[in-house]
Amino acid sequence: MKRIALIAFGAAALAMGTSAYAQTMEEGFPAGSLAVAAIERGDWATAERLLEEDRGLARDNPARLVNLGRVYMATGRTGQALAVWRDAMADRHPEEIVTAGGRVTTTDRLAREAIAHYEQALASAAR
Repeated sequence: MKRIALIAFGAAALAMGTSAYAQTMEEGFPAGSLAVAAIERGDWATAERLLEEDRGLARDNPARLVNLGRVYMATGRTGQALAVWRDAMADRHPEEIVTAGGRVTTTDRLAREAIAHYEQALASAAR
């Protein structure tokens, strides 16, 4: 099983945000290809640059897409976030992962949860 850190909505932030920690959590992926350390720091510009660069990870990799959606949502690009999360959900080969919070799940589930979280927040705001 690949071990990666994905920042899922509602997950507590990790106290350790060092790049060494991020590299450990990105086990099975090219170091830095998921921009974990930048996401943990809230450095959205760096995270986006890392996710957009060719770092040996396919552009349509569902783990990459989940994290890219997180960056898009955090920077106010809701439509783009929803689009990449839908792409991650539709991937025929979801990745089984361990999140930064230690939960074992799959990329399609994380993408579905992210979309559901957005829709719940939208419905709450409309009330």
